[in-house]
Amino acid sequence: MVTKYDVFYVIGTKGMIKAADIVKALNKEKKEYRAIFNYVMELDKEGYIERDETIKVIHNEKSKKLFRLISFCISNNINYNLLFKENMLEFIQKAAKKEFFTIKNIKIHPQTFKFYTDILMKYGFLLLISKKPLKYKLLKHHFIIDLMKFFNMKIEFYTSKKKSYIKEIEKELRKYRRNLKLHYTVIQDLEKKEEVNFIHYSLNLEGIPLTLPETQKLILKKIVPEEHKLESIQAVTNYKKAVDLMMASAKLKVKLDLPLILKYHKIAMDHIHGAGEIRKQNVRIKLNPNFKTCDWKLINIKLNELMEKYKEFISEKRNVEEIIKFASFFHNEFQRIHPFIDGNSRTSRLLMLHILRSQSIPVLDLPLGYFDLYLDLTKRSEKRDDESFNTLIEELVLMNLKRINLSF
Repeated sequence: MVTKYDVFYVIGTKGMIKAADIVKALNKEKKEYRAIFNYVMELDKEGYIERDETIKVIHNEKSKKLFRLISFCISNNINYNLLFKENMLEFIQKAAKKEFFTIKNIKIHPQTFKFYTDILMKYGFLLLISKKPLKYKLLKHHFIIDLMKFFNMKIEFYTSKKKSYIKEIEKELRKYRRNLKLHYTVIQDLEKKEEVNFIHYSLNLEGIPLTLPETQKLILKKIVPEEHKLESIQAVTNYKKAVDLMMASAKLKVKLDLPLILKYHKIAMDHIHGAGEIRKQNVRIKLNPNFKTCDWKLINIKLNELMEKYKEFISEKRNVEEIIKFASFFHNEFQRIHPFIDGNSRTSRLLMLHILRSQSIPVLDLPLGYFDLYLDLTKRSEKRDDESFNTLIEELVLMNLKRINLSF
């Protein structure tokens, strides 16, 4: 069923268009012209568009914000019509008040509660904390905040409290291992889907403009999106090769060493000069002078120190808490050493996953809802905070495990 937001987006992408052509663009039959034209008149009345011989968007703040919200959803394969509904917005408003909320905090019908939580979990904005009692956490993300502001819905997010998720992770790991024995093929298929998501979101953090549907088509069907530069296409296909190697290496419990790290980078960044090579000049993070990177003359010393810590880490059997703590530390330390001209952050994430997966912790997704917190604790951070970053990685591990286990 067509909505006024569908109509608005067609007008916005076409520039100038006639009403009959909107019907064609939406792949609808002529008999639906009247309903679609009613939406055109509604958008006109609300100040989003103007009409004469053709229809076009009015370039004001309101229309720009709406277009950005819809574009964000399309880029991330999100059904904006579900999130733009008044009842959903009211649900989000209530869910944001408590860090961990239950149906008692929302007070709606259980089926409606499940419908909304399933949607928000699907799009990576919600973390299931426990089943008994059924408890969730709404993730702070600029899209959620912008969405509520656009619809004039006041939102007051909870104040986060540091919490260990280790007990929940250990419980989910036991379930995962049972499921792995019983449903190995199904889990392999799930991982293929999660791999594509990870590639998209990991590169999205680096400004690669392909949408999630475009990334899925490129990786799964070899369909190349025509409107993107070759370098962006290569960034996706090269990272896919690096992720595949990481997954295979971690499965075989291959130990990290400098040659393997350089190989990961060489494959992932093969589309740029200097792939797989340690930089010989100083670099800095754009727009964040507070993020200090290593002087290029000290890189080899710092890398050797980090690899010595890795050798110490793998020298004995570690529990779940120790594994996650070291993996998050390794990510943070490697990112701040910043050994390459480009591609350091995507390589940091790859190395963290190698460590986790080689220790039988099956993380392979960075859900959309964690982007803001992840960036605030890495490239956008004013100071290093390993403790908070470790808590974030614990949450990510828990979300990954729950997503897999909920499939059975």
